[in-house]
This record gives sequence, C-alpha cells and structure tokens, in this order.
Amino acid sequence: MLEKENKAPINYEDWIDSGRIIIPCMKGLPEVKKWSDPKFKISKEEWKNKYSHCEIALRLDQDIDLDIDNPLAKRFIKQYVKECGAISGRGANPWSHYWWKGKTQFTQFKLPSELKEYYKTLPHGAMICELRSGNNKYTIVPESQHSKANEIVKWEKYSGINEYTGDLRGDVGKVALSTALCLLYAPTGQRDDYCTAMAGVLIKHTNWEIAEIDEFVFNVAVQANDDEANKRMSKGTSGKKANKNLGIPKLAEIIGCSNNAVSEIFSWVGVKHIAGKEIAQESIGDIVEYGSDRYIINVNAQVDGEMVEKKITVDGPTLMNQKAFYDAIITQASVWVPKMKPSDFEIIMRKKYELRKRSADYVKEAAEDYRFLKHFKNYITQVKAYTDKKELFEYGFPYYNTQAHTLEFKLDKFEDYLEQKKANFKDRVDLVMKAQTILKAKRTNGKYKGKSCVSWKIEEKDIKQEDLIVEGEFKELTNDS
Repeated sequence: MLEKENKAPINYEDWIDSGRIIIPCMKGLPEVKKWSDPKFKISKEEWKNKYSHCEIALRLDQDIDLDIDNPLAKRFIKQYVKECGAISGRGANPWSHYWWKGKTQFTQFKLPSELKEYYKTLPHGAMICELRSGNNKYTIVPESQHSKANEIVKWEKYSGINEYTGDLRGDVGKVALSTALCLLYAPTGQRDDYCTAMAGVLIKHTNWEIAEIDEFVFNVAVQANDDEANKRMSKGTSGKKANKNLGIPKLAEIIGCSNNAVSEIFSWVGVKHIAGKEIAQESIGDIVEYGSDRYIINVNAQVDGEMVEKKITVDGPTLMNQKAFYDAIITQASVWVPKMKPSDFEIIMRKKYELRKRSADYVKEAAEDYRFLKHFKNYITQVKAYTDKKELFEYGFPYYNTQAHTLEFKLDKFEDYLEQKKANFKDRVDLVMKAQTILKAKRTNGKYKGKSCVSWKIEEKDIKQEDLIVEGEFKELTNDS
C-alpha cells in the first residue's frame, strides 16, 4: 500500500511539469537518439503524439536513484540510510528503488568476479546495488512497465523527492558492505575470527567510532543468522583494547579469495586499497620464543590460490634485519610475502617482539644461562669440591663449607676448564658478569691461616655427595684465622 503525503508523479505530464527530462523506452532501451545530450528535451505534445505507448524513463540530471538488486541489502537500509521520501518497486522486488534530489558519482557495488561461487545462483549475480546519477543515466519510473519483467513499477511511498542529508555514498557503502559480508559469512568454527577480522579492518582503516564498529559487526552477524551473534556485539571494543592484528588477510583466508578481493569490498566504506603494510604485517604472525636466541614465526601466504601457514625459525639478529628476515622466509618456507617499508618493518617487528610468547615446548636446555650452569656443574663434578679449605688455598680446587653451605672457587680455574671445553668467552668481563648474574657468586677477599685467599663464593649452595671429597674439617672462625 502506498504511503502517500504529496501527489506522486505518475505520468509523463507530471514529470515534465516538474522540470525533468524523460526518455521514451521499450523494454528498458531508449527509443530516441542523443537522449543524453544536455540539450535533449521532449515536450508534452511530442510525447502524447509519438511516445504514449512507451515506458517512461527519468533522466537523472537532478535526481539520484538507489537501485537495490540483492534483497539482502534491504535488511540494512533502515540501519544506515536516512529517511527517504520516495521509494518505488514492483511485485517481485518491492521497495527496491530509493529516490533523492541531487547529484552523486555513479557507483556500482558489485562483488569481485573471483567470488563467483558466492553469487552465481543469485538473480542479479554479483550486483548488490548501484547509485545512479547523471545525464547519461536513467531509471524507469512508477506506472510504467518494468524493463525486464511483466510487471508495473509502483510507488511504495511518496512524500516528495528530497535532498539527502549526510553522506549518501558512504551510507550506501555500509549497506553494500554489510550485504557482502553476510553473503560471504564464515562457517561455524571460523565466525569469531571472521568478525574479529572484520572489526580489525574498520579499526585500522576508518575513523568510525568504536560503538559504530560494534554495531556494524553485530548487525552483520544477526542478519547472517549467526546463532552466537551476541558474542560478536563488542568486536570493535575488544579489538581496540587487545590491538589485534586480524584484518584483510584473515578474511581472505576464511573466504578463500585474494587480499585484493576483500580490500575491494571494504573500499565501499572508504578503506583505501590495502596491498602493502597491513598485508605484509598480517602475513607475518606472532613471534614465539622457543629457546635462547631462537624464535618461531608463523608465515601466512597464498599458494596456488589458497592461504597456507608455515613456520620459520630465526635468531635475534635475523629478526632485526629486514633483508635477512625475508631471505629466511623464502629459504625456509618457500613462500612470497609482500615486503613493507623499512620504517614499518622496524615498528611492526619491534611490537611483535615485545608481545612475544614463550612456546609451550620451550626448550630450557637451549637457554644460554642453562648451558652456563651446566658447564659449572660439570666442572664441579670433574674436579670435585673439597671440605678442606687448604685445597682451595694451595691448589685452587673448589671448597665447600658443609656448615655454612657455601661454595668457593677460583674463577681462573673455572676459566681454564671452559677453554678446554671450547666454551671460553671473548672477554673476561663476560665471564665475570655470568658468574655474578647466573651463579650469583660474589668475589670475596678471605684468608686461610692468616694468608690472603681470594675466591668467588656462592651462598646457600647444595652439592651432591658424590661431588664432595671429605677431608680434615677446616673451621673458618674469622678473617684472621
């Protein structure tokens, strides 16, 4: 039933009286030449005498027609498009044309061809909707025969063709993107990542408010019949707090298409083509610390049109060197990852490093500190620890005080042992530092029978019985004893 407040134009006289240009058509095709010429015009008399049998098409010099081809888009119209005073349609596709006064850029919101599997069975194929405007565009008006169906176009609502208040192209872009993301919606098991990635793109590449992103993602989930839509209603908020990196590549992986295809549909809401920084960033996954100076990194790349995940292992210097890092990817994973600018690489990789996680399979034995401790334990096992301080004073053997549970040793002797094991250090200062930080040893200026006995002492040290050689007990009373 027509929602009517003002007199709706329903014949050629009404349209010509409104100062508009109309075009005679048959089956949607113009019956006249040069209809797009700015000087083209048909009078009432001419129409009555020559074209009364024709469909009336309005040339869109001063009007905008939003033509909705995919019915799913109608679910989002009221959410994103402001009030419209003139809406038309037909029996098979009601409420499908929205009219405004003004001009805008002609825009087709159409799914990329590589997504054909998602739209091949739809009546209008890849087309979601289009904004028609300009003297080279026209649309069939109400009370005329539809160009492709045996139906008459009718006004659904008419209170006047008014100017749009706001960003019409941007608002229609939200309708189209929502529709596309519904059509492409992830299967069960991938929906949370899908919605997280959807929010991630909008967080990183638009100036939308977080609440607006929350609402957008939630609306898509609801209209896609996601039975856990309520769990998707704060994706903008949680994504902003967590600073998650999911975005274009993750969506492409789930949908099964290229990054460019996903980037194209997000361009409808003003997201610029994303081919470099984000794709490169997301192709490089989180950094996982496996052991001392060893890091495992997941690499996401397309192989034969499909997203695959591979792992590479690098050391710290490779992680910091962009050329060496990309060389490691191609050598170990045999995949191509888009490169980013050196300045972007520095920022992104540093952030990933700061947020690195320790592997569940972290190999403690691979840690350098662990290896140093192992060398010291082996040293004690080899040379033994004596319970008589005389051995420390005269021969430099480790001395263990069984009462105080302290171990004293000569650093020079330990250094000689490390050299034999080819584990010596380039600079003496490195050995001293590790003795202090790893062994928790302190240099002590002790004495033995009144004579100086400089050593390194470890407090509260336990020694295995088999590593002890018990001799005559030595009782250290004072530094002068």
